[in-house]
Amino acid sequence: MLTIDYMSVSLAGCGADARFLLEAMACRALRDGADETPGNAKALAKWLHVSERMVSGALGELVACGAVCRLSRGVGRGRPAVTYRIVATEMALLMEKKNADRAQGKLLERLFSEDDLTVEMLGAAPKTEAKRTAVTSVGKPAPPGARGRLSASNRLLLGTLLARADRFGQVTGVSNLELIRLTGLDAESLKHRLKRLLAVGLIRSYVPGASSSVFRAGKISSTYFLNLNHPAFGLKRNCAVVVHRLGWEDDRRISHEERLWRDVKSARNGNRAQTETPQAVIRFLTGQGGRIFRLLQIMLLQYASELLARHWRELGDKDFVDDGWVREKIEENLRKPSTPEGGQDDADKEWKAVIAYFHGEVLKIARDYRSRFGQADWIEFDSRGLSILPVLQDKGCSIITVLLRPPPEWLSECTILLEESPRIVNPKSYSAEADINLIDRIHYGLASYPAMRLVIK
Repeated sequence: MLTIDYMSVSLAGCGADARFLLEAMACRALRDGADETPGNAKALAKWLHVSERMVSGALGELVACGAVCRLSRGVGRGRPAVTYRIVATEMALLMEKKNADRAQGKLLERLFSEDDLTVEMLGAAPKTEAKRTAVTSVGKPAPPGARGRLSASNRLLLGTLLARADRFGQVTGVSNLELIRLTGLDAESLKHRLKRLLAVGLIRSYVPGASSSVFRAGKISSTYFLNLNHPAFGLKRNCAVVVHRLGWEDDRRISHEERLWRDVKSARNGNRAQTETPQAVIRFLTGQGGRIFRLLQIMLLQYASELLARHWRELGDKDFVDDGWVREKIEENLRKPSTPEGGQDDADKEWKAVIAYFHGEVLKIARDYRSRFGQADWIEFDSRGLSILPVLQDKGCSIITVLLRPPPEWLSECTILLEESPRIVNPKSYSAEADINLIDRIHYGLASYPAMRLVIK
């Protein structure tokens, strides 16, 4: 959660700029003391590198909702000096939560500080300093995006996602409606700003949510994968990226997701004999669209990540792994179909077959990852947290990517393991993800396709 999420006042009437300003004021007050926040609109604007007009409008909204109070005192002749502070009762609430655990605390502090976050569009030619400070054709300062900077609204949106991300930057369970409520953005602006964060690489990729009867919750929200290694954060090597890439042809160029989707479509067309997937699973997924298969794949990868993190050694050395919890999680997240014509016994048998199938797929994924990354026996995968990062869909399983956090001290930020022939791996290290060409970064799941007009030919 953001700091302001702990406040008791309603921010329903406040826009994104006001919420960004309040979060920045709260973070500084908690860091340096309640009396250390710059007091007036001009000082706040200078501190945060934003326009005084934006700050003045935001302060008006914050005063109106009761989050900030306006103070004035006479200093000799002339107008009294006006300052703004978070009201004392709200500040007391924030002080109580000062040490609340936040997985991305350091990144959030930078996001809501005086630091000026510089970003570039993926695939665009780097801006010169002259272009960064350019003015519009009528002589006014160019907007932040045109100057290679992240606007207050975009920083708030990124911060809202970051505060709800796990330690690897994966955000789940936050719907668009929830993001609108938390940021004060409207639906169109939210859509535009999410595209902006994707375009500059702060969001690596996202998987759109969907509604489906196969999920117990009925609807799954979009999943976002944030780039914790982005240079805008100013912190090197938050995660280590390790990619395994097959340089030779084999059947793993078809992913579990693609195979399942292919078999369901084949059965739909009457070609049941050509399917590898159990008929109970095909019946369970009959009528589902392609997006549902992507969501199922993300679910399986999440469970496989946890399985690898818990049982790295056992997956490589033993036939049996204590993974009963995987079965339980799958059963908790999928919805058992209504009783078919065959009765309750048939329904139970079908349901057990469905759960067994997905449970088996998680184990297959985990063992495949363990086998392939295990070729790099100089990397200590078993001594730190691990998370699978989804790659571009059309690459099947020929490319697989994981994040390690904390990163091994001696390991570069990004390591590519090219398996040129079976069991022969050629490693290549990069000190930063940006050192890898953009197309490869996209294939590895480290970024998404930018607007084609921006791609450098």
